[in-house]
Amino acid sequence: MKAVTAILIGGLIAGALDILYAFAVYGPLAPSLGLASSSTPIEILQSVYGGWIGRDAAHAGGAMTAVLGACTHFSIAIVMAAVYAVLFARPGASNPILWGFIYGLILFVVMNYIVVPLSAAADGYFTNGADAVERIHATVSRTLQFKRPLLLAGTVFTHTVLVGIPIAWASAKFGNQQD
Repeated sequence: MKAVTAILIGGLIAGALDILYAFAVYGPLAPSLGLASSSTPIEILQSVYGGWIGRDAAHAGGAMTAVLGACTHFSIAIVMAAVYAVLFARPGASNPILWGFIYGLILFVVMNYIVVPLSAAADGYFTNGADAVERIHATVSRTLQFKRPLLLAGTVFTHTVLVGIPIAWASAKFGNQQD
């Protein structure tokens, strides 16, 4: 039960911090970061659900796809916390900040270079396998061009400080308690 509590608390905190960051960066801060336009929180949540059905279909889906995007977002955060609990957390684990930061770097790579490129968000459909390497290569190539270094740094920040560390903290704080 302690592990479930830690997973839920860590996942919900990380999910909330991450989505609030997205609302700020892709909302009012977007023009100052060189993005073409800003998005509303509804549009951001629809984009999250776009990972399942493609961004165009998600944006056409109205409020329901925004709700499903929020459910998807928090489900992913809870799964991230569960994976941390299984792979990294251990009784008496020390330094959750260090382990959370390292885990956040792993999450950054997995989400940005595997999950998103292979999802329907990339091209409107899930990869059929044949174009998987091409999609990942295109994503890495875009990143290496450093057209938006602040956005890249912010994405690393959110995965390490706002997602990885809260998950590790919750695991250390609530997962290792004695009954």
